[in-house]
Parts: sequence; structure tokens; C-alpha cells
Amino acid sequence: MSELSDDEIDRLEAIIPRLAAVATYAAYLRAVAAGHSLIMAKDGRLVQIHPDGSEEMLRDLCGKHKVESGKTFNVGI
Repeated sequence: MSELSDDEIDRLEAIIPRLAAVATYAAYLRAVAAGHSLIMAKDGRLVQIHPDGSEEMLRDLCGKHKVESGKTFNVGI
């Protein structure tokens, strides 16, 4: 197998976020089609979505860390 150029690697890496978004949406659709309740973040709140489409607000979400665009944020493990 030949090595990839930097441009080819950059193009492939750019696809990853789109693939993740499509996979997440597909999982959402499968869960809805199966009649499951879902819990998700929506408009700064944690919301449970019931199979009938009704929404129940569980709690407000508050960010623990403010991160500015373009800044590096390290998470210690």
C-alpha cells in the first residue's frame, strides 16, 4: 500500500466529522422508529423525548468550562 500525501490525509480527516454527524442522526432515527424514549441536549436543557413526540424538560444544562473558539482546551485524565 502506498503512503498517502498530506493533502489526501487532510481530505480524509475532513470527512470524519460529517461521518460522525450522519451516524449520530441515523442512530437517532433508528431509536425513534423503534419507539424508544431519547434523552438529548436541546437549547441548553436536558430533554427527554417520548415515543409520541412530546418533550419533557429534565433540567437546565450549565457549562462547566467556557472555551473560546480557536483556543486549546486540555482535559486531564
